[in-house]
Order: sequence, then C-alpha cells, then structure tokens
Amino acid sequence: MPIIHVTTWPTSPEVKEKLLKSLTQTTHQVTGAPLDKITVYISEIGKDSWSEAGVLGSDPDFATKSRLKA
Repeated sequence: MPIIHVTTWPTSPEVKEKLLKSLTQTTHQVTGAPLDKITVYISEIGKDSWSEAGVLGSDPDFATKSRLKA
C-alpha cells in the first residue's frame, strides 16, 4: 500500500488534482499496486512559514537573498 506525501507551497486546486492523479498513475505503473491501494496527500506550507538560508519565502528578494553563502 504505497503512501506518498508531497510538501509544497499553496497551489491551485487544478494543479493539485493533476499532481495527485499523475503520482497515483505513475505509482501504479511502476509498482503494480492497485489504484485503490495508493494514497497520495499534499501538505501546503505558506511562504511566510518556511525559509532557506534564514530568508522567509515571502521576502520579495527571496531568490537573491536565499542564495547567499557564508
């Protein structure tokens, strides 16, 4: 019984549905597990609740600041 957990930032219901269906189908094809035995769930983390290099994901300059090296 495969269980897949995806953690990501908030996204649209359409993207989530496509991701869930694709992961389920791929898991079925690779493992042979029956579709009704495959569980996939998404945890969403707001950009103000995570960081890289100590820079909040919600920071407007995140892409630049989070790539700084000590």
